[in-house]
Amino acid sequence: QSIGLIIRGSSVRARPAPLVLSCSATLGCKLSAKVRPKPLAPAFLAALLRSPRVTILTKGNTLMRNLFGLAVVAAVVFVTGCSAQESTDVSPSAGGGPLASDSAQVPLSENPGIEVFVAEDLSPEVGQVVLTTLEEASTEWGLYWPVEYWILGVDEAAGVKLVTEFCERREELGQWDFDDCMDREAGSEQYSMIEYQQLGAEALAAGEYFSTAGWNGTPEWGIHRFASTQPWGLTGVGGIPGDEDVKTVLHEYWHAVQHSFISTTDREARDELMGPVWFVEGSAEYMAQHGHHTLSSEGRLPQVPKGDWPFAFESQMEGKLFGIDAESGECGSRNLISIETYEDPCSGLGYEMGAWAIAYLVDLTTTDVLLEELHPMVEKLGWKGAFENAAGMSLEEFDAEFMRFMERSDAERLQILKND
Repeated sequence: QSIGLIIRGSSVRARPAPLVLSCSATLGCKLSAKVRPKPLAPAFLAALLRSPRVTILTKGNTLMRNLFGLAVVAAVVFVTGCSAQESTDVSPSAGGGPLASDSAQVPLSENPGIEVFVAEDLSPEVGQVVLTTLEEASTEWGLYWPVEYWILGVDEAAGVKLVTEFCERREELGQWDFDDCMDREAGSEQYSMIEYQQLGAEALAAGEYFSTAGWNGTPEWGIHRFASTQPWGLTGVGGIPGDEDVKTVLHEYWHAVQHSFISTTDREARDELMGPVWFVEGSAEYMAQHGHHTLSSEGRLPQVPKGDWPFAFESQMEGKLFGIDAESGECGSRNLISIETYEDPCSGLGYEMGAWAIAYLVDLTTTDVLLEELHPMVEKLGWKGAFENAAGMSLEEFDAEFMRFMERSDAERLQILKND
């Protein structure tokens, strides 16, 4: 397995639901979801490279590190093993997108690796932090498919360079025509890759340091690809703790874990097997929070700027309780399993209530219930069947019990956290 960091490159768009982090010194940081992009039709060419390859960079610098900790800084990067890259759909005959694939199964790589691409206007140290975090996440939870993580800054020219690199990479692998890729990802369409740079620039100009990141696919290519706006905490902006950004990387990587247990490339089938939004996002958020606590307590996470407020597992989860209890109107009366889709105006509640639902499930079962019992069974039993098998009760019974639990005091609810 190989893990590489490439400083310069491209960027991506967000799917299934970009994670938005809004922070303030008084209330800390809160998660919410942007409107989910419409699914793209499944037809991609998975380009698997079956031999070691050498990438020669003519600009920027590069850090290459394998799982044994060997580091080399140079203009030439050796990436061992095979890798599969991604694309977007539209039939080539229609002149609009990636090349088609006859396969209905995710193409798997023998030796998946991790690559982090950082725009030129950001420090290489940002990529190093993300790289180390992804490495530790993959050690803790598994590395199933190759990973590409693209990080944009706020400079437009640097953003366009990153998009260009992304599209050159796609065409080189036979996944997407370069011009079609640039039209889509450097254009004005919502959820384009360049939008991450634009959102970051707008946030900086307004002094409102929200950020967004997303798992963007792509099973048809056999990879996990992510994109992110500038991580403010890692770049020392706005007083935001760098650990907020580290946790976001863990959140997004858990989406990769979720997707890795589903072998079909059919998007509707994948959506069904992923489960409702409260589970998809709630479990990613809980596992990121708990994972951050575990990795940090073991000294496995990189040192990052402290920011203006502390970052700790229990206080983060307590903050979610505050958000849940403060909900009013329609969202304030919703039960857990009613929050099913990203289009739901209360879908943001699914992140916070969902995280506590997973904490409750873990308290009923084991810390590894998702990784060892639930996700391995989703293709055999379906999402609902796998959940009920892991929980030992029907989904409706779990919902009723959990909602009764949520009526308890903060002190009682916080007691269930597995933070030792």
